[in-house]
Amino acid sequence: MTPAIIISTLVMVIVYLLIRKKQMEQRFNRRVDMRVDYMFQERPGQYSGDRNVKSGVFVFKAERNDDKLKNIVIRKVRPLHAALDVNLEQILVIPFESQYTRNADVSVRFKVIKRGAKLEDLKGEKVSISGMLNFSSGRPEAFSAVLQLADIYKGSETGATKSN
Repeated sequence: MTPAIIISTLVMVIVYLLIRKKQMEQRFNRRVDMRVDYMFQERPGQYSGDRNVKSGVFVFKAERNDDKLKNIVIRKVRPLHAALDVNLEQILVIPFESQYTRNADVSVRFKVIKRGAKLEDLKGEKVSISGMLNFSSGRPEAFSAVLQLADIYKGSETGATKSN
């Protein structure tokens, strides 16, 4: 009898966690459209000083769908590619400074951690992010989302770019 109770409890906890994760992703997708572009460094060692390290930048471009959204705070960025790593030293904030600001972007550096990895095209790879959505009125809401890398970064038409 006891093993059946343990197994059923474990199954219920797993189902709860999966449903909660899906709800958090839907909450994010309802309020924000986000695109992630990437760019490799121009020359080895450009950011770190070590000529053997290859790195680059993820650029998160956000467009808000909810006018009450004040900013997006990203606390974790995790590439779902085994050769990439992001060392997020501080939170990322994507501000929507005024009522009329609909687009904003922010960037974070990534590093290729596997020596000899041949990475030329990351299009289609995924990045997991999590954090908080802050509103002008109301409580902040936690979110978690998995975003697909779209394309090579080609510059910014609007918004402010900040780098970590």
